[in-house]
Amino acid sequence: MSSTLSEQERQARVDGGRHAGDQGALRSRLGAAGRLVGSLARTVAAAPDGDREGRRSSRPAPDAQPIMRRAREGALEVLVADGETVFDIAARHGVSTASVLALNGLGWRSHLETGQIVLVKTAPARQPTGAVADELHRHRVGEDETISSIAQRHGVATAAVLLANGLSRGSAIRAGQQLVIPVPNLRRTGSGAVRLTGEMLDNARIVVEAGRQAGVPEDGIVIALAAAMQDSSLHNLEFGEADAVGLFQQRPSAGWGDERALLDPRLAAVAFFGGAGSGVVAPATGLLDVGGWEFMSVGEAAHAVQRNASPAAYGKWERAARGWLHDLERAGS
Repeated sequence: MSSTLSEQERQARVDGGRHAGDQGALRSRLGAAGRLVGSLARTVAAAPDGDREGRRSSRPAPDAQPIMRRAREGALEVLVADGETVFDIAARHGVSTASVLALNGLGWRSHLETGQIVLVKTAPARQPTGAVADELHRHRVGEDETISSIAQRHGVATAAVLLANGLSRGSAIRAGQQLVIPVPNLRRTGSGAVRLTGEMLDNARIVVEAGRQAGVPEDGIVIALAAAMQDSSLHNLEFGEADAVGLFQQRPSAGWGDERALLDPRLAAVAFFGGAGSGVVAPATGLLDVGGWEFMSVGEAAHAVQRNASPAAYGKWERAARGWLHDLERAGS
């Protein structure tokens, strides 16, 4: 019995020593970990404020505001109302439509949604120049009205209404929608004519040159200038009513030629004047092919060729067209 107890005591002492050794090792490891954490804490506490700020600023911060708002300082945020177009917004704030389109990454055929935010950057006020400008009128679309009927009602070209509102040939309009109607505001130069600039001036020059090369009398060139101003505002448009295109809004389906040729201002002018070699086929009729055009008024002769507007609509441009012809010939002499 005594030997057995002695053996058990020895085993218990061995186990107790092993357990004590394990606890000592654990206390040692915990102590080392605690010293490491304490060291790190002291290091962070001792670090200069600039270092801590640098570490915080190195993390990407969330973008709380739209990039466009930061990049376009000084721009106004405009909430689009029901039926408003880019042209409406530009006119309301006295800036160009092109500047609003560019600022917002839009195109001429882009459509705005009610409640959409559009950025507008106003320009410093400038003194009026002698350039052609449009006085803005608005028309609320009625039931069963079309762009063509609205243009006719106001005596302007369908293409001009499309251009003013950023619409295309296939655009649909709805009752209650507001359209901008560009009514020419004639700002005169010293010679009494409306001063043309940019694309309008270039196209007027092309019409005059084409008329002179075809041997068209001065009155015939005035008729062509008046027609182009009424039907396209002297812009070479890729759209219009039905399949009409170009400077004179001529329709390939009506015998004026193919679309590619009609989008060339010089060829479009040649087609308008008509005559031998113009390529015009019935039912289209060039000016030189209209019997007695020389004895008609400017409005009547233009209407006989174009048939896009009333004689009065074309005739209102006679005085301005004579001024353009005079100024262009004087500049070329």
